[in-house]
Amino acid sequence: MAAVASDNSSSRQLGTLELQILRANPILEAFGNAQTLRNNNSSRFGKFIRIEFTRSGHIAGAFIDWYLLEKSRVVRQGGEERNYHVFYQLLRGASKQMKDLYLLGDEGIDAWNYTKDSNNSIAGVNDTDEFRSLMEAFQIMGFSPDEQISILRVIAAVLHIGNIHVVPERRGSEDARLMNPNQAEKLCHVLGIPLDGFVKGLLKPRVRAGREWVNQSRTAEQVKQSLDALAKGLYERGFGRLVEMVNNKLDTKGDGDSFIGVLDIAGFEIFEVNLSDIVANPIAHDLPKLLVQQLRATLH
Repeated sequence: MAAVASDNSSSRQLGTLELQILRANPILEAFGNAQTLRNNNSSRFGKFIRIEFTRSGHIAGAFIDWYLLEKSRVVRQGGEERNYHVFYQLLRGASKQMKDLYLLGDEGIDAWNYTKDSNNSIAGVNDTDEFRSLMEAFQIMGFSPDEQISILRVIAAVLHIGNIHVVPERRGSEDARLMNPNQAEKLCHVLGIPLDGFVKGLLKPRVRAGREWVNQSRTAEQVKQSLDALAKGLYERGFGRLVEMVNNKLDTKGDGDSFIGVLDIAGFEIFEVNLSDIVANPIAHDLPKLLVQQLRATLH
């Protein structure tokens, strides 16, 4: 990092920006890192961090570009691995008031389908302390209380989605029904969406058949797949929104004459798509030109 003087107001502002850039990392790690068989804090997403400098060498701003989030981890993990850190941090570190807001009660890790089969803890890591550090980082970054609530609401919603149980409507029938409608009620309350519309769209979605719209009956397995897809999609969109908000906090609209780029792609060849495929088809993966150049340089 560039050295920052401390004698005037503009320097103090640059010092704050430098601190915000540093504190952006634990936020991204909480939502994008997880324990794997090889690493207790493995990055499960790729990022390119661009730190801009003025001609005098002071930090002028920063921008983070992300790609390839491992969505499958949200709904399924190995017994010696974990879901993303933020799930455990929220369940163990949130206050009673916050848990009540998200209708999480005092349930532990084992009570949620998307965390119960994963490793319960990481040696030497206290999830409660990590949650405090996350909330501190939010404050340093300038996230308002409403923004923090909005971000963590997504995590709670994903947990509730995982606990929606779907079974056949009756013996001999393939039509699905909710085993416990109360769980869907909790989800809809947390997200602020109508319960009836959600349940109908889940169990009997409207589809177009020729020129008409009809309600399509679905099996319990089809509904379960839809719920998992919803959880993964919601988490990915929430993660994208989080990075966008971080970028907004780091964008000072200053004059960046030069920059340092940091590309983090460690381990990406082992999940979702191969790195060489990304470079060969950058348009298909919607990658910026600068990032493609960095990837090509890494491969050669």
